[in-house]
Amino acid sequence: MKRINRLYIKSIFSALVISLLSCSDDFLTKEPKGVVVADLLNTPKGVDNLLIGAYSLLDGAGSSNGFPSYAYPASIRNWVWDCASDDAYKGTTLGDFATGGEVERYEALPTNQLIEQKWYVMYDGVSRANDVLKALAKAKVNMSEANVNVLSAQARFLRGFFHFRLQQMHFQIPYITEDVADPALVKNDHPVWDEVETDLQFAIDNLPESFPGEPGRATKWAVMAAKAHVHLFQKEFPAAKILLDAIIASGRFALVDNFRDNYTASTENNKESVFEIQSAVNDGTSQGFNGNPDSWTTNPYNRFLPTCCGMYQPSQDLVNAFKVDKDGLPLLGIGGPKYNDTNLKNDMGINSADNFVPDTHLLDPRLDWTVGRRGIPYLDWGINTGNEWVRDQVNGGPYIPIKQMFTKAAQKDASHTTFARATAINYRLYRYAHILLWRAECAIEENDLPKAMQLINQVRKRASDDFVMGKVNTYAFPSSVTIDVDYTKPAANYLLGEYKTFPSQAYAREALQMELRLETAMEGNRFFDLVRWEKDAEVLTKFVENDSKFRVFMKGAQYKKGVNDHWPIPQSQIDIQKGVLIQDPAF
Repeated sequence: MKRINRLYIKSIFSALVISLLSCSDDFLTKEPKGVVVADLLNTPKGVDNLLIGAYSLLDGAGSSNGFPSYAYPASIRNWVWDCASDDAYKGTTLGDFATGGEVERYEALPTNQLIEQKWYVMYDGVSRANDVLKALAKAKVNMSEANVNVLSAQARFLRGFFHFRLQQMHFQIPYITEDVADPALVKNDHPVWDEVETDLQFAIDNLPESFPGEPGRATKWAVMAAKAHVHLFQKEFPAAKILLDAIIASGRFALVDNFRDNYTASTENNKESVFEIQSAVNDGTSQGFNGNPDSWTTNPYNRFLPTCCGMYQPSQDLVNAFKVDKDGLPLLGIGGPKYNDTNLKNDMGINSADNFVPDTHLLDPRLDWTVGRRGIPYLDWGINTGNEWVRDQVNGGPYIPIKQMFTKAAQKDASHTTFARATAINYRLYRYAHILLWRAECAIEENDLPKAMQLINQVRKRASDDFVMGKVNTYAFPSSVTIDVDYTKPAANYLLGEYKTFPSQAYAREALQMELRLETAMEGNRFFDLVRWEKDAEVLTKFVENDSKFRVFMKGAQYKKGVNDHWPIPQSQIDIQKGVLIQDPAF
């Protein structure tokens, strides 16, 4: 299936209702109109339909109320929570999306609506997965054991994954299974890593290696990647290593030739993809509700593009991270300058019509496939002329995101015909680059530095000559100007080299952590990576100090060690489940 989607779910329930209203000898036996009879779901087809409904919540936008606003905090890309990292700003205008501003400034309280909405959608997903398992218990008498196990494995993967996404967020959460009599009585008295691992292991043991023609379903390899990720959060590197080695040894995956091919609709489900969240447009749904929900709000908002709304903008610190030395290596700050000692020259506060000469510093070419900045071609939409391409530069900084934006040439197929904000660009949750870099992390922790370097260099080599082309020789952009662009030349001074040696384990850790940042920037990973590396307080304290000099918005913000590494349990849930749920002591 191209997309496990809400349209399909709606059609399922419409069909069930119609079947209930078909000819009958006695109108007294008819069920009320619009009611789905449970027995119709306790069949092989009904179970699979319920399963598709559970899958539909992976993108965060499947809940019946609140679309697309619930899709912000529940996004598979975790972009709202990444605004608490040094990679991204909440963006848009100061007054827009104020709850996101609370996250960005580390001021989100238990009453913050985004925290509540994330909780709601994730537990809706858990409930749907459990509904699958309950229906399966009744339907399995008419099914083969193999089919029962495959359906059960998918449901348990989803249940484990939804809980994982919440455990990332909070200090402790309740783990809800299908055999719980009253979910409202389940306590959050411990972290649920073990329960997540149990569900994921069952899925690994029972899922096939592929679902031909159905890329939206989780395979054995997808769940292996998820379980490896869970182990990394607990610093269980030997356990993660076994899973990552199995994925690599399978020979099913490889890096695609071009970095950009991980972010377009035309190159989706490629050889680098381990698990993608499927999106589709122009499929009959109004406003493209089966499209990527992130694209509704996190693409740029200006008169040059058909998108909205300027949320989730790249930070100056992230742009600085792409600076390299004369050998094309990152500025790690070990025995030399660090990337954030000074800012890469930017056009903050400079009007598009005014003169601005870009910095000529050596840069990792992935920067301009990740961040839209002044004087660089923005895909095929034209030259980014700075301030006029940003919704509110004073609040959100001078940069705009690229990874989830479609090209102008592909607009007809990549976006909704009447609502361009909805796109068909899949989100690559797990790709082979993750696998290689996570395996390098495991190698570093067992002090196998040559192995780690070889894996990191694989990822770097792929992007080493992947340049954005188009050298702009015009430095002021009044409306009447003809921009001088030489498309035979790289847009900036690019250089990306491979490591020749890792002189120490500490150096290797810095290299790996930087590589994960550069390769997966603006994909929602950075904040949670900083927390699991226990570097959040060190990095984000410095970030606030620097950024508050750059943007007024961060003045007075403070990152508190041991407090802001998690978010509180929603106060509404504490109130509903009095005496059952306990609040994070940090709050």
